[in-house]
Amino acid sequence: MDRMKLDMERSHAAEKELALEKTNSRLKQTEKEYSQKLAKSSQSIAELQAGLSAAREESRRQQRAAETHLQEAAVRWEEDRKQTLRSVERESQALEDKIAALQSQLHAAEKKLVNKDLEKQEEVTHIRQECEAKIKGLMPVALRQELEDTIASLKSQVNFLQKRAAVLQEDLDACRSRR
Repeated sequence: MDRMKLDMERSHAAEKELALEKTNSRLKQTEKEYSQKLAKSSQSIAELQAGLSAAREESRRQQRAAETHLQEAAVRWEEDRKQTLRSVERESQALEDKIAALQSQLHAAEKKLVNKDLEKQEEVTHIRQECEAKIKGLMPVALRQELEDTIASLKSQVNFLQKRAAVLQEDLDACRSRR
């Protein structure tokens, strides 16, 4: 009787051990999958940030080019002004049209940059929410806190950049109104 009880206990212990090993194996596999997904999300965020930086640099380059072009147009206008009054009026009108077109292009590029920035922020937020929902119960608290701190830091940087863009836009608008 004791032997049968002992055999049953051993059998039960072996089954529990096997079930525990299977559960641990599945848990490790799930952790591995979520780690890979987190790495992909981090890569996506980095790519989005790189794209945003490139778009901002392109906007600055276009603005410098537009300013250079505008300065060149002003020099041409000054030289042409010395010609006859009729010639001056034609050249002046042409340059004003060109300036308006450049300002319109610059405004459109700035608006496009702001829209792209907002889209990228929405994508980052969406990816973040998906990842948080998937890994909420599986991630250690310390790691989750570290990631949340990183996200908070990134949000702070985005807010700073948005404020900086608003200040630059006000400066640009002020420069436009003076002309």
